[in-house]
Amino acid sequence: MNFLLCKQQDSGAPHSQDLLVRWVRFLLLILSVIIYVSYGLSNFIYICFSLLTTFVAARNLKQDDKNRKIVLVGTIIINTIILVGVKFLPYTSLNILAPLGVSYYTLQVISYLVDVYKGKYEYEKSLFNYALYIMYIPHLFIGPISRYDEMKKQIITNGKITVSNLYNGGIRILWGLSKKLIIAGRIAIVIETITNNGYSGTYSLLAMLLYSIELYSDFSGGIDIVLGISKMLGIDLIENFDAPYYSQNIKEFWRRWHISLNSWLRDYIYIPLGGSRCSKIRKAINVLITFAVSGLWHGANYILWGILHGIFVLMGDKYNTKSKWFNRFVNFIIVSFLWSFFIWNGNAEAIKMMASIFTNFNITEVWSNTLNLGLTIADWIVLFASTIILFIYDGNKNKILQRTKKISNPTKLAIICTLGLIVLTFGIYGIGFNVNEFIYSRF
Repeated sequence: MNFLLCKQQDSGAPHSQDLLVRWVRFLLLILSVIIYVSYGLSNFIYICFSLLTTFVAARNLKQDDKNRKIVLVGTIIINTIILVGVKFLPYTSLNILAPLGVSYYTLQVISYLVDVYKGKYEYEKSLFNYALYIMYIPHLFIGPISRYDEMKKQIITNGKITVSNLYNGGIRILWGLSKKLIIAGRIAIVIETITNNGYSGTYSLLAMLLYSIELYSDFSGGIDIVLGISKMLGIDLIENFDAPYYSQNIKEFWRRWHISLNSWLRDYIYIPLGGSRCSKIRKAINVLITFAVSGLWHGANYILWGILHGIFVLMGDKYNTKSKWFNRFVNFIIVSFLWSFFIWNGNAEAIKMMASIFTNFNITEVWSNTLNLGLTIADWIVLFASTIILFIYDGNKNKILQRTKKISNPTKLAIICTLGLIVLTFGIYGIGFNVNEFIYSRF
């Protein structure tokens, strides 16, 4: 891995360069282990089990091995049982803490085993390299869900620490923090006020619409931080979002939302089931199964949420009009309604709150009570303005990124300082606000 400090080292000193590479990789793994263990030793035991079982299994997936299929299926089943068991823990009386990041690293080890079995690439011979891939701390708790062949090129064989990467990574981190602390932080206060007081009717609709923005700002903000940290290390992870709320239907939404999970489900669930190369009925079943798995990945309580998304995906663009902006508005409403399963505990409660929108028309009450939902008028103005900026950026992201490539490093430094000042001035943090908690880290 050619980690370089700003400029190429003297080509006449390969030994010192190789030594630097080894130390950077070693320190990165040690730091990942320390941070992970700090959340509890049981977490480390779980991830080591997945790491070691899949590492050993992959070495026994040679083409001439008669038992290779048994090894593959058996290892996947064992690791899947742990993941599924964790998802059902909240519905049992067992006092067991769910291991952090299990939803992410389990999918990574499964994709690794399947790819080795199919001959996409050879098994990793170095336990160190494999551990570095699985335990790479920036993406362990929130994603994105990376494939081994992609990560190996980045974290093991490539990577350059340059001034440009440091600047670009710093900007990405601060952009993520601004979404998390300025937008998601404020909306979280409103959502908590509505749910804690049992408000319903138009309050529920307000909560759904705001939660759509909160979840996106929180989740994509966390991913921005992960990608920013990785960029500073010279590692380019895959993008996980592509302006999802610009989608005109649910099918398009899932091509833009949590892209790494969607592509994993496509490659390792949907296509093995038969994909679309079958009858219409079979294809529909494959889609529903895939989205049921997506729901289960989030938690046992979200299976219905996943199936409902699957139904809308099967509908495709049947409810679309000629107006793309109207389609986006309708799709945003549908997605917001479905996020109800994430806001309220239990499917019954979520459905009850959705129904209350049509039975309890208390718009006037909500309007007059807006300033009693935890935010001042100044907070509402900041929230509204920053949300508009977020959507404008999403709609013009490619153009903006193309222009930033031409910006000089001193200008990038000025942008970093400006973003840092904005986050410090308008961010929500401190006592009573858990800045370390990202919504998708719970899954």
